[in-house]
Amino acid sequence: MNELQKQLEQCGNSLVLAPGEYEGPIRVVRPCVIDGGGATVWAACGPVLTVASRGVILKNLRVEVTETGAANRTAVRTEAADTVFDQVEVGGDVEGVPGEPPHWDLPSLVSLGEFAAGAENVFSIPVQLAGPAELACTIGGVTVSPVNVPGGRQRISLKTDELRDNTVLYGEILVRSRVIRHICVTGRAKKGVPIQKNVPATIPANREPVQVSAPVDLLAPSALDESVPYMARGQRVGAPELGKGVVKVALEYQGTRVPMELDSYIFLLQKNGKVRGDSDFVFFGNPESPDHAVRFGSSGMCPLALASLEQLDASVERLAVCYSIYGEEPGKNFSQVQEPLLRIFAGERELYRLKLDRLTIEKTLVAVEIYRHKGQWKVNFVASGYRDGLRRLCESYGVEVE
Repeated sequence: MNELQKQLEQCGNSLVLAPGEYEGPIRVVRPCVIDGGGATVWAACGPVLTVASRGVILKNLRVEVTETGAANRTAVRTEAADTVFDQVEVGGDVEGVPGEPPHWDLPSLVSLGEFAAGAENVFSIPVQLAGPAELACTIGGVTVSPVNVPGGRQRISLKTDELRDNTVLYGEILVRSRVIRHICVTGRAKKGVPIQKNVPATIPANREPVQVSAPVDLLAPSALDESVPYMARGQRVGAPELGKGVVKVALEYQGTRVPMELDSYIFLLQKNGKVRGDSDFVFFGNPESPDHAVRFGSSGMCPLALASLEQLDASVERLAVCYSIYGEEPGKNFSQVQEPLLRIFAGERELYRLKLDRLTIEKTLVAVEIYRHKGQWKVNFVASGYRDGLRRLCESYGVEVE
């Protein structure tokens, strides 16, 4: 018996999972609520989750068959017509769900390739839907249409906004019926590339489900470890762990109250608090420092700063990790960012968190500074900013803005 099945049998009427991955299969034999909290239940072959009782509610959960070519690809099987599905995502088939066809032949991956930066691009995607569905796209700056699609062979469109040069797309089209399925989407906006108008997107010929993920170094682990300390604004701590491997500084948030773009900026500073030149200003237009020690990254709407501190030139004393709201509209500021949380990692190990919950009219934020002190690396949790925008920040660090 696996650990998840043991938890289920001991939980009473409700089981709330911590974020993460859990090995199945599991079988539910009495009325209860299983709240996955975004967790994944998986098994090499199906059925992964079997409901053998009335009165079962499944919510906030992903259920997945992981073995390519598995003889049984059933993610969820229910023997009760009243099973409730609330934000349940499946990677595989479903059985016994009223009104839900068991098998959907959707592409696992759609590649947009390179497309024109600074312009709208439109891509066409053929899909075969087993039944009616509602579509949504998780990628900022990309919309899918139509939203409501009947079953059968259909053609849907993806339209990009006027994205800036070197913007990397990585996200999903969500296909919602009684459960949720997804199609991974990748692409990159590049200056000088032709505008794409109703161009067929690339779909791999292999129709077997594939595992698609962003590069590991562009992802922060999703599970929040409750043992990780929350730091206070202005607090300074020694962090010798940051001196080895890749440091990740991730800003996560739950969306914005008004449409706006939030970008990451990293400044490589000398002892005098200034950059040596424009190449020490790392952002989407200059995604890597000359010594390859510091990089700009993003996954979905999560901006990332990545640094290998041991590779930094000796003249660099400090890294300032900053964020800015794009545009000059007065209503667009950090008060519109919902539940911003800063997370700092050494490799895959999370070290610190900082809630950015007291920001109001600031348009530009100095989040943290990572600096050398007597041969050791330390972190200053600054968490303060400017109402004047990016220009003032750049000028304070010696970057000339045209």
